[in-house]
Amino acid sequence: MSKFCTTCGAALDDNATFCTNCGTPQQAQQAAPSQGAAPAQANAAGGTPATAAASAVKDKLASVDMSGFKTALSKENIASLKTNPNKYTIITLCAIGVVCLALIIILLVVLLGGGYKKPVKNMIKALETGDGEYMVKVLAECEADAKEERYVDDGDYDSLEEYYEETLEKKLEKLEDEYGDDISISFSVYEKDELTEKQLKSYKSYYKSDFDKKVDVSAGYNLLLEMEWEGDDDEEAGLAAVTVLKVDGDWVIYSPSLNDIIPTTVGGSAFAGDEDEIDDMKDQYKKMKKAADKLKDLDDIDDLDDLGDVLGDLDLGDFM
Repeated sequence: MSKFCTTCGAALDDNATFCTNCGTPQQAQQAAPSQGAAPAQANAAGGTPATAAASAVKDKLASVDMSGFKTALSKENIASLKTNPNKYTIITLCAIGVVCLALIIILLVVLLGGGYKKPVKNMIKALETGDGEYMVKVLAECEADAKEERYVDDGDYDSLEEYYEETLEKKLEKLEDEYGDDISISFSVYEKDELTEKQLKSYKSYYKSDFDKKVDVSAGYNLLLEMEWEGDDDEEAGLAAVTVLKVDGDWVIYSPSLNDIIPTTVGGSAFAGDEDEIDDMKDQYKKMKKAADKLKDLDDIDDLDDLGDVLGDLDLGDFM
C-alpha cells in the first residue's frame, strides 16, 4: 500500500475513496491523461460529436470507483453501527432506503392504476379531446358490455367509442361557444365521503338489476370537486358532484353523465359562479353532509321516541 489517510494516517488501498478507520473521504489516484486522448475517442466512435459524447459517458461510468461504497457497506462498518457508527455508512444506507421507498411508491401507483380519481380524469379527458375511448374506460366492464350490445350490436354505431364521440362532439361545441377554443378542464377534490357498507351493497344490487351481472363493489366515495373550465376567450369556476366506485378491482363511475362535469351555463348540472357563490354552495354542502351523517343513526332506531331524538338534532333552519 502506498496511500495513507490524510486525516488519521491509516494505510489504505491505492484506489480507496474512504478511510476504513475514520471514514474521511480520500481522493482516488488517477493517471495523467495523454495528449490527444479525446480526439482518439471521438475518432473511435465515428468522429461525430454525438457518438463522441456517448463514448465519453460510457467511459466515465466504467471508471467510477465503487470501493467507497463497498467500504461504507462492509461487514465491519455495518456491525459497528451501534457502538462506533461510520457517518458514510449511515449516509449510504439512507440513500438506499430512499431509492427503495421511491420504487415502492411507483409500484403502488402502477398496481392501483391511478386510484379513485382515475375515472374522473378519464371523463374530463374525453370531454377535452372528444375521444370516446376515455369514456369507455369510465364504465364498469358489465355496463360497457350492455351499452355495446344496445348501441353497436342492436344499433347503428360501429363501436361504443363512436357512440360516445357523437355526444362528446356536441358537448365540446357548447363549451367552445361559451369559453373559446382549446378547452381545458381541471379539478381538485374538495370533499371525499366514503360510502357505507349499506350503500356499497345498494350499488351492487343496481349492477345486478340493470345489467344482470354479479359484481364486487368493494369501495366508493361521494366526491365534491372544485372545477375550472377554461378556453381561449373565457374561464369559469364551480363545483361538481360525482360518485366513484371500485367494481371488480377497477375504479369507475356508475352510469356516468357528461353533464355532471359541465357547468349549468352550457346546459350541464355542475354549479358555476363567482367566488362568494361557490363558498355559499360549499357551506350548504357541509350542512347537508352533517344532516346526512345524523340521519345514518336511523338504522339504529327502534321506536318513535328514537326517531324524535334524531330529527330533533337536525337544525332545519340551516336550510331555510
